[in-house]
Amino acid sequence: MVSYGLIIFCITLLINSILCYVPEPRVGHNSVIIHNRLLVFGGWKVNESTDKSYYEMVYIDLIKPFDSKNQSWYLVEEGNLPVYTDLSTAIVSTLDDDIIYLIGGYRRNVTTNEYDYSNLVYMYNYSTTRWTPLKVDNVTPRQEIMGVINNEGTIYIFGGVNSANYNGTAGTLYNDMQIFNVSTMVWSKLNIIYNLPSPSATYTASILTNGIIVYLGGFEFDKGTFTNESEFISESNYSSMKTIRRFDTLKSEWAQTNVTGGDDISPRAYHSSVLTTDGYIILFGGFAHSIPASPKLAILDTNKDIYEWKIPASSNSSPFLYGHTANLYGNYMIVTFGRNYSHLNTEIFLFDVINYTWVSTYTPPITITTETNVPTDTNVSIMTIKSALGIGLGVAGGVILIILVSIGVFFLRRYRAKPHIPILEISGTNDS
Repeated sequence: MVSYGLIIFCITLLINSILCYVPEPRVGHNSVIIHNRLLVFGGWKVNESTDKSYYEMVYIDLIKPFDSKNQSWYLVEEGNLPVYTDLSTAIVSTLDDDIIYLIGGYRRNVTTNEYDYSNLVYMYNYSTTRWTPLKVDNVTPRQEIMGVINNEGTIYIFGGVNSANYNGTAGTLYNDMQIFNVSTMVWSKLNIIYNLPSPSATYTASILTNGIIVYLGGFEFDKGTFTNESEFISESNYSSMKTIRRFDTLKSEWAQTNVTGGDDISPRAYHSSVLTTDGYIILFGGFAHSIPASPKLAILDTNKDIYEWKIPASSNSSPFLYGHTANLYGNYMIVTFGRNYSHLNTEIFLFDVINYTWVSTYTPPITITTETNVPTDTNVSIMTIKSALGIGLGVAGGVILIILVSIGVFFLRRYRAKPHIPILEISGTNDS
C-alpha cells in the first residue's frame, strides 16, 4: 500500500514550490509598504564573480507572522520591472494607495543590458500589476537619491548624482530641490538661493508631520563635478551628524540644525532610516571610509527644539549592513538584504521600535484589515484575486493528480497481489 506519509510529503513539496519564492540577495534595491505587503524590487549583486541586476518584484505578506530567518517570499506574477534599476527611489502615492512611483537610479535595458535613461519616471499600479512610463518633461537622470511625498501628492527629491553608469569616469553631484506633482504630472525645480547645502547623495530623507524634511548622512562634494570615480571617493566628505540639514516644504527654505548634547554619531553613507509615529528617526547601518559606521544604530529625537541623538543599548548587538533598505510597519523596522563585511545578506532583521530591541519574530498588528474583507464594490486587488486563483488551481490540480496516481498505484498493487482466478461464464446470465 502507498505510504500516506509519502503522499503528504509530495503534497507539501508541491504547495511550497507553488507558493514560495527565494529571491537572491542584493544591494541598492527598493522596498515599500503597500496594502499590508513589504514589496521589494530592483537592486544588483555587487562584488561577486558576475554582476547581476534584478527586475522581478517579490513581497512578504505582513498580515501573517513570520520568523526573521524563516519567512515566505512570494513572486508578483506579471509584475516585472520594465528596466533594471538600482540606487533609485520608490514612493507610494499619498493620493492613491494603489500607485508607486519609481524615479531615477542607474538603469539598464532588460534586453541589451546597456544603460538606458530614455524613461526616467515609471508608475506601478498595484491592482493591475502593470508598469507605465510617464511622459514627464524637465527630468534629468539622478542616482543615489531618496524621495519623500507630502499629503498633497508632491514628491521632493534633493541633489543626487548624475553619472552615466555606476563605474562612471565623470559625473556631477547636485544640491538643487526638484519636485514632482503627481496630480498634474508636472516636474519642476525650486528656485532657492539661500542656505543651500553642499551637493549631496546617498543620504536618507524623512518628512515630519510639520512639513520639515530631515536629511541624514551621505556624501558631500563641494566641487560638484568630478572627472573620475577615484577623485570623487578620495575628495568627498561625509555629511556631519552634528549639523542636520532640514528643508521646510511649507516655506521652501533650507536650514541647518546643530545637534547639541546627546551621544556622538559618526558620519555614514548607504545607510537607512525610518520615522516612527511619535517623531523619532531610527538610523541604521552604513559605512564611512570603508569601515562600519559607529554606532550601527542610533535614534534622533525630532520632538525637541534642538534635536538630540541617543544610542540604545541594543545598538551593540546590531548587524553591520550597508546598501540595505528599512521599512516601518506596526512596531517593527524591517531590514532587507544589503551587504555586510564579506558577502551579501540573505536574512531579514527585525527591530522592535517600542522596546528598542532586535527580535526574531514578527507579529502582525491586531488592527490589520485584510483585503479579503473589503466589499466587492471597492478597489479589491486584482493581483490578490489572480494570485489566489492561480495558487488555488495549482494546488488543487496537484493534489488531485497525486491522489489519482496514489489510487492507481494502490489498486495496481492489490491486483498484482491477488491470485488470478479464471471467470466461469454461465449461459443465460446475459440480458442480451
